[in-house]
Amino acid sequence: MFISAFGKAPRFFGWMTLVFFLCMGEEILASEIPAGDSVPRGPTSTFGLFTDKATGDWGGLRTSLLRHGIEVHLANTGDMIATPQSGLPDHVSYSNLLEASLTINMQALANIPGGTAYLMALGTHGDNLQEAIQTIDAPSNLAADNAFRLFELWYEQTFFEDRIGVLVGLYAADAEFDAKDTAAVFINGAFGTGLDFSETGQNGPSIFPVTSLGVRVRANLSQEIIWRGAVLDGVPGDPDDPGATAIHLGDGDGLLILNELNYEPNGFDFLRLGLGGWLYTADFDDVHDTSANGTPVVRSGSHGIYGFLEGMIFSEPKAPEQGLSGFLRIGKAEEDVNQIGAYYAGGLVYTGLIPGRDQDVLGLGVSVGVNGDKFQKAQESVGTPVTDTETALELTYRAEFLSWFSFQPVLQYYINPGSDPGRDDIVGIGFRFSVNL
Repeated sequence: MFISAFGKAPRFFGWMTLVFFLCMGEEILASEIPAGDSVPRGPTSTFGLFTDKATGDWGGLRTSLLRHGIEVHLANTGDMIATPQSGLPDHVSYSNLLEASLTINMQALANIPGGTAYLMALGTHGDNLQEAIQTIDAPSNLAADNAFRLFELWYEQTFFEDRIGVLVGLYAADAEFDAKDTAAVFINGAFGTGLDFSETGQNGPSIFPVTSLGVRVRANLSQEIIWRGAVLDGVPGDPDDPGATAIHLGDGDGLLILNELNYEPNGFDFLRLGLGGWLYTADFDDVHDTSANGTPVVRSGSHGIYGFLEGMIFSEPKAPEQGLSGFLRIGKAEEDVNQIGAYYAGGLVYTGLIPGRDQDVLGLGVSVGVNGDKFQKAQESVGTPVTDTETALELTYRAEFLSWFSFQPVLQYYINPGSDPGRDDIVGIGFRFSVNL
């Protein structure tokens, strides 16, 4: 589904309103069913309830698979965002993500204690609003090339009662590195992997939507401290064919090396500190400096460091899982070869703010990408005006209408979009829906 002209925006908001009331209707109908007449619930397991799946137990197939250690997960998520009065042609953009995965408990399947196999495929479809409105932040973290690709395929073996874990295969680093649970509600992609890291490398790091082969090691150094390290191919996929599923190990790819320490002190309901760093071993062109013949100076490697803090600020007395939580993140990247020299983000998230809506989440976040000095000099040298930063604000509310369906309105505001001082600020308004199949 593609809508590209803001002249169709009334239709967009009409659909948004219709979806909202349909969801409310589903909730009202569900609340009117007496407890004794409720739909029979599916079997329970360590993987959860089948009532949180729109397609249920598949006539008992899911139960049978779970007995053999196989969990099947299917989900579809869609974002629709409009950007009126952006200073560019107005847009209504839709991005869709279909996920399909298998998680295999190797002890249950093959009597291999501590083993886990995982496979995940993604189908991405729709417009890329970021390209249309020319922002540094991605308004939707679902946006990607139209493709169906193998995203992850790995095996992990744990040792010493899960104190050590070794993973090998096609691996998405953003599942564990720079991963902040508190920030997961936000739709803007920068609240996931920070811009200081996500905008690096020859084809980006090994994160959504393209991953690379590698090895990840996890060590539980104590009850409070976890270390993770990974070595990955430095160029995920094939840059010449971004929509394809490809494992391409080129001579000049180099390696991407990641390290992160997590500290979760005892005595707190929820508090987590993370400190990480990344290093590319390949060569990169300098963003500004040139040699005598006018070609860019070649720099050996690229690196950066980041840190974050997330935790519960206060919880409701009778429901500790509800309340206000927050996160702060800061990162720094080498400015010789990267546009973004520094990145800052923070947010507040309240779970269960409205009585009777215990699973709903309200989020307010701010993202600030800071251009490096060399990038600014390079832009100025060719007569392109540039400011230090682009700032993005997001206000969103995720409502869990059914155990398998959520609807999430979102309001975004971009200051200095594209770090261009000549452009007006941009307002984005839209929604996300998620269906757990």
